[in-house]
Amino acid sequence: MVDRKALEERLLGERQRMCREIAELDEGLSKSLEDSSGESPYDQHMAETAAATLDREIDLTLKDNAQAALAQIDRALHKLEDGSYGRCDKCGKPIGGGRLAIAPFATLCVECKRVEERTR
Repeated sequence: MVDRKALEERLLGERQRMCREIAELDEGLSKSLEDSSGESPYDQHMAETAAATLDREIDLTLKDNAQAALAQIDRALHKLEDGSYGRCDKCGKPIGGGRLAIAPFATLCVECKRVEERTR
């Protein structure tokens, strides 16, 4: 049996953490390459510009990942609210308690997740 209140608190805490992470990444990404380096791109060595560009790409990827995690958390909260939490989206069977303890926003049982990963 799932302790609904504890689960909701855990998900809301994780949601708050993801929102902070996204806000921090947005703040860093709002600066131009020129602002982040403190120099004009024309004054920089190509390697410095490439490093700054790579850092930016990494931040964009981290932001995308955080936004995807936020969507999963919101989906789990919705499923908790409508009573469908803990059921596999694909086969409808219960998602194991161990899996939910590790990934409380899981939407697939282990078996369906394995099938999904093999077909990628």
